[in-house]
Amino acid sequence: MLGRGLGLVVALLFIGLGLPLRATHIIGGELYYDCLGGNNYLITLKVYRDCLNGQAPFDNPASISVWDAGGNLLQTINLPFPGANNVPFTPNSPCFQAPPNVCVEEAIYTFQTSLPIQTTGITLAYQRCCRNNSIVNLVNPGSTGSTYQTTIPGSNLVVCNSSPRFNNFPPIAVCLGDTLKFDHSATDPDGDSLVYELCSTYHGGSVANPMPVPTSPPPFNPITFSPPFSAAYPLASNPAISIDPSTGFMTAVPNQVGQYVVGVCVREYRNGVLLGVHQRDFQFNVTACLINTQAGFSFNTNLQTEPDGSYFICGDLPVNFSNSSLNASTFAWDFGVNGINTDVSNAYQPQYTFPGPGVYQIQLISNPGFFCADTAYQTLTAKAAVLINPQVIADQCIGSQNINLTATGALPAGTSFNWNFGPLANPQSSNQNPTGPVNYMQPGQFQIRLLAERMGCRDSLVVPVNISGYAYGISDGPYAGCEPTTLTFNPQIFPENNTLFFNWDLGNGQSSNQLNPTVVYGAGTYQPVLTVVSTGACVDTFTLPVAGGVVVFPIPTAVLSGSPNEQSIFNPHFMFSNGSSDYSNCMFNPGDGSAWQPCQNTYSYSYDSAGYFDAVLVAVNDYQCSDTARYRIYVRPEFTYYVPNAFTLNADGINEGFRGYGTGIAEYAFRIFNRWGEELFYSTDLTEYWDGFYGSKICPQGVYVYSADIVDALGVSHRFRGKAMLIRGSALLARPGAE
Repeated sequence: MLGRGLGLVVALLFIGLGLPLRATHIIGGELYYDCLGGNNYLITLKVYRDCLNGQAPFDNPASISVWDAGGNLLQTINLPFPGANNVPFTPNSPCFQAPPNVCVEEAIYTFQTSLPIQTTGITLAYQRCCRNNSIVNLVNPGSTGSTYQTTIPGSNLVVCNSSPRFNNFPPIAVCLGDTLKFDHSATDPDGDSLVYELCSTYHGGSVANPMPVPTSPPPFNPITFSPPFSAAYPLASNPAISIDPSTGFMTAVPNQVGQYVVGVCVREYRNGVLLGVHQRDFQFNVTACLINTQAGFSFNTNLQTEPDGSYFICGDLPVNFSNSSLNASTFAWDFGVNGINTDVSNAYQPQYTFPGPGVYQIQLISNPGFFCADTAYQTLTAKAAVLINPQVIADQCIGSQNINLTATGALPAGTSFNWNFGPLANPQSSNQNPTGPVNYMQPGQFQIRLLAERMGCRDSLVVPVNISGYAYGISDGPYAGCEPTTLTFNPQIFPENNTLFFNWDLGNGQSSNQLNPTVVYGAGTYQPVLTVVSTGACVDTFTLPVAGGVVVFPIPTAVLSGSPNEQSIFNPHFMFSNGSSDYSNCMFNPGDGSAWQPCQNTYSYSYDSAGYFDAVLVAVNDYQCSDTARYRIYVRPEFTYYVPNAFTLNADGINEGFRGYGTGIAEYAFRIFNRWGEELFYSTDLTEYWDGFYGSKICPQGVYVYSADIVDALGVSHRFRGKAMLIRGSALLARPGAE
């Protein structure tokens, strides 16, 4: 279960001891080459560093030294830094979750160059110090560097060879006590034969000179293992770590927490001749893993529950399982069927159909085969199903029913029954086969319900029953209204699925064979009658009169006239006359939004505005039936406008301002100009006048020009131009600040 076992993850990954001036960051790498033709080669250097605890960045550039077989330096190659990428954590075991302090970066340097190939071969080397001080299988690991080297065989062996390179980077961390299974194979571009072995890797560089340029000449010094560790036994493991010489497949069961340097060599053969040895070293980090796997599942099918909360199913329904396991990637299900071994599944969320009644112990193992495996159990009971066969009851006629019922189907012994015939038939019954026929007292469509149950397993059945025989009635009457009255009759007919014929005598001399006829009645009294003929399973004829019949009252006649039908707004007066008949009351409205007036023979009314108006008269008789009459009149708008030719400024209160006067004006713009064309006054308000001022100054006596642009009530445009005399008196109108 969650939280059991080995406790928290031991944070041993990439622990640096903070040694001053030491680049404690190198955790692995390799150097290989590709022949491009002639003496041209593509050199690839892969370097891995701890990006959390390392104290030095990647080299820029990384320096490669080229040596001949006699240890003479032939060339130095500088590889520019290409940038680094984070290596994602891929656990070797589903039991292992990523530790919180894991960070590994990879830099892949590449460089194309021409190399001085010799008959005895050349060696390329890169050296870097130092490794993590926390490594447990080396002597003085914090001062131990790395040498990544590769040898290009001499031209006497092969021409234009490419070296092998490893396919996968080892896991960053592995679990204590878990089986490590890692594919450490390599690929050779030339298809040469490859043989794998654990081997020693080389020391290179120093604390004082972490990246020597040039490197030390070959042969290089191997790293020094701390007993009992060695190149063949670099890791505390039981059984000991091993690598398949043919496939490169590595296995180990680490049994001690710590960090270990492991070297792998791959020998390259062509036609049985050894061309070279390619090597890589890397840092294995063994940590105690938290066993945080938890198995769990539930039923995704809508199962039933017992009072104690346990689940059961009825019959052989397929059951869907919902997997709620935590931190698991593989699963083993056993559905608990005795005597067989096929009731298993490896699916994440399987479906299984149980073979029959019984109690099944269902088991789920998460991460089976791993030390962190967890198991969950649940019990499921399968019970015999209760299944009722469907039933069909033929249509019945009222008065001659013969409905006999019986329950059949998969009905195990001990099944209980509950028949419900509805409120209009026999009482309920608990017998499997109710005694006596079921009878309904009126026609219609009914439902017989049956519930069968045993030990929580149940089935239900609904059987429709149609009782036929006669037309039941017609909608409520009597019907009354004012002429003309339009009615649609809606008789209630049972059953609607029977074969019926209809014949209406609508009482006004008309007939119809529709079930729901629509008819228009004038004033009078009528008695519609419906005759229904049933010719289906139940033959019968019924005559149904409309209760109370149909009464239609007459309406009065409203008449309204007027004189004249058009007047000017200057004389908007009209006379209206009431010529209605057969009424007892009336109301009049002139149609301009004013109040209604009581009934009179004549009406006199004057309108306040121009336009068309519909006068209305409503006449009502003693049956509250009404009639409406309308009479349209037109009030014609008129347009007038004049402007005086002078005004005085003498403070006598007479003719002290200058403006135009008019009627029937919809839009208005009035302007005053002096003799130089300068605008002195502007207004769109017909009531606003010019007081002889321009700003704070009084204008001099003299002649001024005015203009008026007008749109009348009918939408016609008018333009007026003229002159006006300003006469100044001895006593001037006062205006604050006037000059």
